Amino acid sequence: MNITSKFFFLMLLTSLMVSCKKKTEQTKKNDEIAGSSLIDKASPENAKPLINGSTTLDNWKLTFSDEFNDNQIDPSKWTVENSIRHRSDVSIYSNSGQVEEKNGNIYLYYRKAAEINSKSYYAGRFNSKDKYSTLYGYLEAKIHLVRPNGYQTAFWLMPYSGESMSNSNFHDGTAGDGAEIDIVEGNNLHSYSLGLHWDGYGVNHKGAGTSVSAKNMHDIEYHIFGLEWSKTFLKYYYDGRVVWQTSDPKAISHLAEYILFTGMCWGESDWVNGDVTKNTFIQNGGVDKAYIDYVRVYKYAQ
Repeated sequence: MNITSKFFFLMLLTSLMVSCKKKTEQTKKNDEIAGSSLIDKASPENAKPLINGSTTLDNWKLTFSDEFNDNQIDPSKWTVENSIRHRSDVSIYSNSGQVEEKNGNIYLYYRKAAEINSKSYYAGRFNSKDKYSTLYGYLEAKIHLVRPNGYQTAFWLMPYSGESMSNSNFHDGTAGDGAEIDIVEGNNLHSYSLGLHWDGYGVNHKGAGTSVSAKNMHDIEYHIFGLEWSKTFLKYYYDGRVVWQTSDPKAISHLAEYILFTGMCWGESDWVNGDVTKNTFIQNGGVDKAYIDYVRVYKYAQ
């Protein structure tokens, strides 16, 4: 290599090093900005997850939260769904009129959509897709579930990327490439469902989970539902106690997932208590509601 070539090579190398340094500094700056904005300023300074009997709470660091105290939905974290879902006997519409942040909560409303037709209902839904997702950690929400009378409330996760939950693509037999993770589905009066679904919803579908006994759960305004998600296990919590867990390697997602809070209405079904078409309160113009006091996500720092 002649002197001229060496000179240009050194100049190129120096330029690349400076560029990489600038990118690293900018990335760090962006991470700091994103990190600070993801934690609600109203969250307790020393917030910790509710894990009964834990001796390692100090290892959990808050990385995302929303206390829902602003009287307006944070668009940097959440998208309110505008969608239609059809069941065999009812249709469910979601839009911005069915989700409202006020009084320190975010509300999901359930009502009849009589102006559409006699078989249509509204149910609020919102999610963090394309705005926030997490891989592992402890997710926790303080929720007042709607009393199931033909409808339900759910707090769950879905894969941020990939097509692992599609019915039309290759499935590898595991949840490693993403799963539907249901932290709570309030489907019954004295119990609720939790669990997992992976490899789509068609012929390759696989799942796991259980029904959790929660007698008179709707007589108390709030309950705290949590999920501890690591590389090797999933633990589900109800008011600080473990109610179900799995260490099956095939059931653990290793893909970043986003958060959903959703309402749903059901007609004839054995899934939820009641039938919305026979619910006289909603049929006569009544509005039911679920609401969330906060959602927080922690990461474990050893």
